[in-house]
Amino acid sequence: GKALYPEPRIMPDGSKYMAYRYQGVFSRKMDLAKFPFDAQDLLVYFEDQDQDSRFLEFVPDATPIAISPTVTIPGYEIGTPRLTVEQHRYPTNFGDLSSPGETEYSRIVLELPVTRDVLPYLVKIMLPIMIVILITSLIYVLPGRFEEARTGIGVTAMLTMVALQWSTDSDLPSVEYLTMLDLVYILSMLYILVAMGYAVFASRRSRKDAAEAHLTKLDRRVGVISLVVYAVLITTTMVSYL
Repeated sequence: GKALYPEPRIMPDGSKYMAYRYQGVFSRKMDLAKFPFDAQDLLVYFEDQDQDSRFLEFVPDATPIAISPTVTIPGYEIGTPRLTVEQHRYPTNFGDLSSPGETEYSRIVLELPVTRDVLPYLVKIMLPIMIVILITSLIYVLPGRFEEARTGIGVTAMLTMVALQWSTDSDLPSVEYLTMLDLVYILSMLYILVAMGYAVFASRRSRKDAAEAHLTKLDRRVGVISLVVYAVLITTTMVSYL
């Protein structure tokens, strides 16, 4: 920290006042499990590097923290900041023989909750996914004898879904777990795969069976059931994460 004054200033009540300015980049890996509906807590910790809680203890002011109205984070809504003081215990005395076996340091915790603005992601991510799913459902509308058109719709929808997922992942840091959006993509790909499998089944059956009216009725039934199951799974996934 950079001291704002060369010496502490004497306040009207006799106390000494000194201010320090800290400026830097504070990084923390975000939890993206609920992306794009995730909310983050930006945390900053302050401890004295030398004096433990036996010699130094931080005490928050009456109004310890506030956010400047000019501070904004693009794509996020800033919540109410919080400042707390806690005792952080280290299971070592860092080799100091005059200290007890475990050392406690007074710690300042700054917490800034931010919530992602969901609407742009719904328009840019979820809306294209739903459009691809609706286009895929046209497989159940076309007659079974149009197997080339049905297969073309399925292949195009699958490639589009893969491209959408690749585009989204390229904007996110690499994580070791599946996010909610990953599960949405997986369920969408499974829906497309089921539709393509049914298209193959229907085309083979249409060659053997001339009852096209029966196949048309089966197409509608399978199409409605698969779309309802997909919607239920997507809704359940989102609710479970939120």
